[in-house]
Amino acid sequence: MAVDAKARLREIIDSYLEKDGGAGVDTGIVAAHLAQMKMFGIRQGVEFFPGQDNFGNQRKDFIDRVVKYNQLDSRLDSIWDYHLCDGQGLFYIRPTQANYRLYYFRKHEYRTYYNIDGEIDEVVIIYSYKVRNGNGFNQDIGLRDLSGVDVGTPGAKRYIRLSIKRKTIEETHSEGEISFDQPAGMATGRTTVFKNTLGFIPCVEIFNNPKGFSTEGVGEFDALANHIVTHDEMVRTMRKNVQFFGNPTLLSSRPKTDLMEAGGDTNVVQRPSIAANSGFTSPSALSRSTFKSDPISRGVDGQIRVPRVIANLEPNDRVGYIVPDAITGDQNAFARQYREEIRTALGGVDELSISAGVTATEYKSLFGRVSATSKKKANAIYTYGISRCLELIIYQEERLFRETLAAAAGLEKPIEPAEDAKEEELSLYRQALSAFEEKVKQLMMACVKTQQVPPGVLGLIPDGDLTILWRWLGPVYEDSTQDVLNNSIVVRNLQELGVDSIEALKYLFPSKTDEERAEMLSGFPFRMVNELQNAYSSFARLVGGMMQTPHPQSPDLPMAADPRLDLTPYLYRTLEALQKEMSYAGRYRPIDPTDEPSTRSSGPEQLRGGSTPGSVSQLPGSGGVSGGYELPPSGTSGEPQLPIRPYSVRPPIPTGGPGQQQQPVGIGVQQGGEPAERSRSIPVPGSTLSADNDSVYPGQLRTAQQPSYATIGSADLVSQPGILAQLFPNLLESILGSTRGSGGNEPRKPGGNERVRSRRTRNPK
Repeated sequence: MAVDAKARLREIIDSYLEKDGGAGVDTGIVAAHLAQMKMFGIRQGVEFFPGQDNFGNQRKDFIDRVVKYNQLDSRLDSIWDYHLCDGQGLFYIRPTQANYRLYYFRKHEYRTYYNIDGEIDEVVIIYSYKVRNGNGFNQDIGLRDLSGVDVGTPGAKRYIRLSIKRKTIEETHSEGEISFDQPAGMATGRTTVFKNTLGFIPCVEIFNNPKGFSTEGVGEFDALANHIVTHDEMVRTMRKNVQFFGNPTLLSSRPKTDLMEAGGDTNVVQRPSIAANSGFTSPSALSRSTFKSDPISRGVDGQIRVPRVIANLEPNDRVGYIVPDAITGDQNAFARQYREEIRTALGGVDELSISAGVTATEYKSLFGRVSATSKKKANAIYTYGISRCLELIIYQEERLFRETLAAAAGLEKPIEPAEDAKEEELSLYRQALSAFEEKVKQLMMACVKTQQVPPGVLGLIPDGDLTILWRWLGPVYEDSTQDVLNNSIVVRNLQELGVDSIEALKYLFPSKTDEERAEMLSGFPFRMVNELQNAYSSFARLVGGMMQTPHPQSPDLPMAADPRLDLTPYLYRTLEALQKEMSYAGRYRPIDPTDEPSTRSSGPEQLRGGSTPGSVSQLPGSGGVSGGYELPPSGTSGEPQLPIRPYSVRPPIPTGGPGQQQQPVGIGVQQGGEPAERSRSIPVPGSTLSADNDSVYPGQLRTAQQPSYATIGSADLVSQPGILAQLFPNLLESILGSTRGSGGNEPRKPGGNERVRSRRTRNPK
């Protein structure tokens, strides 16, 4: 039974794959499951794009040309069908004159051989193709001798066998059928050996439900062959019952001849026509125009039928119809439950009878299982299949660029020695190849500096990482306006929590990349700017209030003098967040360059992201040519907008002796490679910002040391010592001059050992 079930399952699968409607298949499990997997696996289409593309979208344009050349959007349905039904498949890359052709082969059309490291060592492909005869004579007719043996087909069908290795490709054309069982040397036909100029095996094998790490895949329906065949027989029986018991049965106590009439063309009942009833006659007594057939009493397909009117019934006669139940309720429920169990075991959902879904939300949630199953299949086809093929194609194009660039510059590549070469020859070849690669690398660096490529260079410019990504062009269920509104509310709430705008937009645009989300943020974020400005104003007012409020432990000092109440990092972080929101889509450039203010001072230059000591542009990895063949990213003129890099806050007025330890007003933000919020943790209430002195606890002011701001005058003026000289230069000079001229007493400055206020004695000095 198991063998019969497998054979019957293969007939069911082949009837669907070949679109053969006359195969006598009654179950719809195979067709429904494949349609559901393709709906969630392909959705509205699939787009392939490079993970890194820095030279004017050259990789993306090239990938689009390859995808369009192979018409992948129209071939994905068949790839999904073959991959799910066979359990494995093979992609074969074949270069053409101007592009690359992608072929997909089914399980019975190829054989793969792996080495001990699990890498493909050899691929053998056998398939048939067609040729055209001169006049089309005997094009599809096979010739046989008198004994009935096939002597060849001079018509359209031919067979080809490809044996692909890393260095050679063996190609055999034959008019007779070639199989994998016969030895390669016994295959009839013409064999040609070519050199594999690609240097690698241009094949990628994909697996469905792989058995661990072995090189075998399992078909989608193989494990449930007996269940699917049983359901097919059950549905066939139910269909026959419907056909047999579909017509009602007449039950009567009168003879059959009284209730039935013979039908067919043999017994045709004729009536006078309208012309005969009107008085028109024909010379012929039995003219066909005089009579017409009765359409009411005429039989259907030669069968007898019941007349519309049954007369002459006696009071004791009984006539009625019996309508049998073709499919019982229990049988229908069992077939439906059996179908649901099979679809659930396959990882899908039976759309016709979902017993677990009552509401629309539950019904939609059930398809999460379908989405997860199809995503697993999609990763096997797209990530490990088509994307891998595109990565190999880009690798070949970049290698072609290096070789043609070396040829244009007159560099000769060392000739690879034979396989049986000695170790000395191999060592000399490796040294010459290393020197050649170094010269090509220097030549590429020169091309990058001059931004020019010599004529005759083909291929793609090497651009580092070769990873190819993919995404769906649209979801299965289109989001309604309410769904979009709810997602936008989530994005706004995340931004209010401090989540980065690009990260928050993933909830609204999950299929887009971070670069595309950054490009979408090219507008003016008025809401975020307004909130950040309000936050900065609140911090500034808070600082101003702290500057005017005496400290409870030292009333002659403002609260801002306490280093544990320093709000400078918060101001810097607010400005960084503001600049980050304003610089997602690139650097701002004014229409008139003369409108930019002067950048002589360090402050505006720092805020504008210019070249400051230790700036990001001078860090390794931010520019220049890195090691290997990785080229620098190209961009628009001008450096990108750099984040704000605050400097350390220093004491405004140094006091105390040379050996006395100085204590800064605030902790400041030390300059480094990381942004301020990453280089220093945010202070929390009750924490101590200074890590060098563990004797100071929350709520305790540092009165044991000489404060650096213990000078005469207001604390506001102390924090900005040159503000009076900038605001009133002449007034200060006149006051100082008059003071010197009158010989007035100069205000006495407190000594180094004197304290402004003693916390213990409470007596001011």
